[in-house]
Amino acid sequence: MRISPVHGAGVAWFKCPACRLKCRPTAVSPDGQCPRCGEERMLKLSFGGRATASDSGRS
Repeated sequence: MRISPVHGAGVAWFKCPACRLKCRPTAVSPDGQCPRCGEERMLKLSFGGRATASDSGRS
């Protein structure tokens, strides 16, 4: 069983500008329409990753 991450760097989400539904790319129909309202244009959300102690630049 594969568990997909729900937050963090590298997680893709889409948002519908019409009904404001946020969903994963697997929920979007093959032609790219919103699964709730059928809007043709889905916006891709990008979440910036948080800096950890190892990559924050501290020595």
